Amino acid sequence: MRAQADFWLAIAQGSIIGAAGLIPGASGGVLAVAMGIYRPIVDAILALLKDFKKSFRFLLPYGIGVAFGILVTARGLEWLLERYKPALMYTLMGMVAGGVPSLVRDANAQGFHKRYLAGTLLGLLLALVLASLDEVVTGGGAWPFTPLTMAMAGAILAVGIVIPGVSTSFVLMYMGLYEPLLKALNRLDIPVLFFMGLGLAVAGVLLLLFVRRMFNRHQGYAYYCVLGFLLGTLALIFPGLYPFPGMVLYILLFAAGLAATRLMERLPSRK
Repeated sequence: MRAQADFWLAIAQGSIIGAAGLIPGASGGVLAVAMGIYRPIVDAILALLKDFKKSFRFLLPYGIGVAFGILVTARGLEWLLERYKPALMYTLMGMVAGGVPSLVRDANAQGFHKRYLAGTLLGLLLALVLASLDEVVTGGGAWPFTPLTMAMAGAILAVGIVIPGVSTSFVLMYMGLYEPLLKALNRLDIPVLFFMGLGLAVAGVLLLLFVRRMFNRHQGYAYYCVLGFLLGTLALIFPGLYPFPGMVLYILLFAAGLAATRLMERLPSRK
């Protein structure tokens, strides 16, 4: 009974991580840390080649949960984007803003050093490179929805799931790939899901190797780089200002998103 309960609990936790990985402004990595399962999952994935059977059995329910969370969340997000896009964008930007204090706290866990600000500049530079690349490839329009960009979208989602504090769905929004991806998920478009899953899996494993090394050895630089990238992508997808009284509602939704993130960070950790 205990093993069965743990299996279903792992599926539920994986669903939360998958949903957060797809929702702009949320971070699957942060919630995994909050639930106390981030490091065990990382260690199990990196141990697949050494002890495949044990690692696979541990990871299976989390994998099922992540897939379920992504598919269920995609339907709700597609509906909201079609009908209430500005309201949703302001809410999600509030969620990002709500995560900044904890991100700074984690970055300064071993003390603040001015040199860490170089990481913030690097993160901002990465966002600027993204904007420049978008102009070069599409002239500022939406990227074409091809097998290559499907795999790229999966890799971008992997960044948001793997790295604590990063939400990369905003990047997909800026590239014009987010809404087509939601439609493909809701219609269970198998070719799209295959290429997306391939990109997510390959990028996820590579990122795990990178994250374990960077966050263990250069924690301050890594977190400040994440902070700079978040601020840069927020500027890229800012939906603009709206006339009164609509703007008042959007400010309130921004505040609600900020409060929601602060509440999520208080989730008890599993020891």
